[in-house]
Amino acid sequence: MRPPRSPHRARRDVFAALGRFSCRFRWLVVAVWLVLLAAGLAATPQLSHVLQGGGFTNPDSPGQKAADLIQKRLKQGPATVVVVFVGDSLDARSPEFQRYERQALAELTAARIPGLRSIATYATSGAEQLLAKDGRSSVAILTFDADSQAVQQETGRIRAALGKSRLKAYVSGEPAVNADLSSASLSDLRRVELYALPVALIALVVVFGTLVAAALPVITGGLAVSVTMGGIYLLARVTNMSIFSMNTATLLGLAVAIDYALFIVARFREELRSGSSVEEAVVTSMSRAGRSVFYSGVAVIVGIVGLTFFPSPILRSIGIGGALVVFFSVAAALTFMPALLALLGSRVNALAVVPQRPPHESRFWTGWTRFLLRRPWAVIVVSLALALLIASPALRMRSEMPSAAALPPSSQSRQGYEVLARGFDQSALSPLSVLATWQDGGGRIDMSRAASLYAFGQLLARTPGVRSVSSPFNLPFKGGPLALAGLWPLFEKLLNDPGADPGAGVKLPPGMAISGAQLAQIRQLLQSSVGPGAALFRVVTKAPPSSAEAQRLVGTIAGLKAPPGLRIHVAGQAATDRDFADDRNSRLPWVAVWIAVTSYLVLLVLLRSVLLPLVAVLVNMLTILMSYGCLVFIFQRATFQDILHFTSTGATDATVPIVILCVLFGITMDYAVFLLTRMREAWLTSADNRESVGAGLVSSGRIVLSAAILVVVVTGAFAFTGVSVTKMLGVGVALAVVLDALLIRMSLLPASMCYFGAADWWAPRRRRRPAPAPAEDPGRD
Repeated sequence: MRPPRSPHRARRDVFAALGRFSCRFRWLVVAVWLVLLAAGLAATPQLSHVLQGGGFTNPDSPGQKAADLIQKRLKQGPATVVVVFVGDSLDARSPEFQRYERQALAELTAARIPGLRSIATYATSGAEQLLAKDGRSSVAILTFDADSQAVQQETGRIRAALGKSRLKAYVSGEPAVNADLSSASLSDLRRVELYALPVALIALVVVFGTLVAAALPVITGGLAVSVTMGGIYLLARVTNMSIFSMNTATLLGLAVAIDYALFIVARFREELRSGSSVEEAVVTSMSRAGRSVFYSGVAVIVGIVGLTFFPSPILRSIGIGGALVVFFSVAAALTFMPALLALLGSRVNALAVVPQRPPHESRFWTGWTRFLLRRPWAVIVVSLALALLIASPALRMRSEMPSAAALPPSSQSRQGYEVLARGFDQSALSPLSVLATWQDGGGRIDMSRAASLYAFGQLLARTPGVRSVSSPFNLPFKGGPLALAGLWPLFEKLLNDPGADPGAGVKLPPGMAISGAQLAQIRQLLQSSVGPGAALFRVVTKAPPSSAEAQRLVGTIAGLKAPPGLRIHVAGQAATDRDFADDRNSRLPWVAVWIAVTSYLVLLVLLRSVLLPLVAVLVNMLTILMSYGCLVFIFQRATFQDILHFTSTGATDATVPIVILCVLFGITMDYAVFLLTRMREAWLTSADNRESVGAGLVSSGRIVLSAAILVVVVTGAFAFTGVSVTKMLGVGVALAVVLDALLIRMSLLPASMCYFGAADWWAPRRRRRPAPAPAEDPGRD
């Protein structure tokens, strides 16, 4: 029995009005969405050209400001590409190897590769860190005047130019990694759509029993995602958008759009069975299920918008893309779907394949509901124990920044990364860049300033955790400061004008001599380390650049007491990682509070209950912890890497737990909305809490579980993608959704409600006219 609704209230129902509009102008609504679909399909192939990789750096962080200052003061290019040459049996120091290397690099000129500024190799610089430990490989560092995004577009041209080299050449470095990420992500997107949608269709056939009804949610999901791709393309033309926004939007869009359409179709078929006309069925479906879809969409958007609170462009763009796809998913469910249902009418039940039975005749759901109502304490104890057991590995979670290891093994940038990781000194290749700046003296370096910089260089070298320091003021002169003072006439000219000829008139102290080769290397070091009012110290750490020890060293160096007049700025990989971790740790609690509070308010408005929204928020947090536990158990161990085809680094990608918090909270809140609204309807009819819990569970349990299975099908498809970041995200969401449906929505939440009694539905009384009857779950099939 349905609570009565006055005609006046029905006329004022916005969602019913939207249903009437979509029904009346069905052809126009469908035509508009088809135009948007065509635009989205046309834009999708262009996404790899406008979306960016990287984006982990906060533009206002200390590390990025230091990097910007280094580029400005020392005129260094903002982007570098690493070319790894492997000679197999050739020694990298041999004339033959270096001749092949020169021949390969000769193809790389500023005329052929726009923005290329300089190329540094062992042969030209004498830098030992550019040689592998076994002497069989070497590295060439290509420096560009252009930014990383522009260099990323030139990666293919660089690889083509090196393709004829007699040495094995691997192009790696940030721009190359980003280019490969773009290519792999676009390939993954096609693979997910190719496999996930047909499997989702099969699952929907089992749910609905007819091919036509099953096809509608799949069509809506593909429509919402394709239109979103067009929106992301337009946004990427005016602002920085990460390549991962495309993958996340696809994962989230297919999940929620299919679910939303599923609930609309289920309710429409229910209304047709009850004897309603097509238009009445559309209007009632929108008034009931449509309202639930709207509030569910608001809950998901609230969660995903939390990502925009982080300053990192990658998280911000994922948040924007996620909010956009949920918006189009809700819009498609509330306009396109009722218009399509109005066109189909009773033909929605055509092509029956699997026989169906009403929910109240389901032996499983009626049996499970009776058991839960008789022994809620047992259900609470078992489900809570299992949930905490699954979540327990989260206590051992370690995070790290993404690297080329996230790419498929076939990617050239990953192959180069692996050669670097195996054979080269990573700390020497990625040193900390410590910049000392001063304002007085017009930027010139006099003997007093040189002495201060020498003293600071010695302080750096004595700092625990520092292996070595390279700068013009840390050269290994015998005699220490006295030797430096003796060489001052030579250094004074070179320091303030590195390109100048020191001249024959400079007399060195007795016993001191500098060869032409040494002078050339000193001049090259000065040109790359000294600028107006600035001097750069390259600090090699004892710990790997990506380690927590290196990050702590950044803070230690930033806190050193510099000589008077000097300001210290620290850049480099460890500084970037530290800044990201600081931003994450400082903002994540506030984002969690934002999601919890706003989700509570959304449910408060929908359910007119004070207690139930709080319970829903708390159990959602438990679902998040279960997802984290699954991530640690699967991806921080080597056990599953051969099965899922990834390389375990013993850590979880630093961005994935943040994205899962914001995405998963909203997705699982959907099920709370559809389950609790059906229980709310039963409560308004019977005023019996246990009866309303049982009625809601029987009537909506199957459809909610079916929706969860569909999300698992769609997000689980990302487990077979090539990029490990999206693989982690897909597996984490898929496992959490199925665990949430079984342990939380179908067990812990309704069992807990049995003990709260009438308090479940208590809300402060208001003297004004009661609000419209709340929406219900569409969940009877």
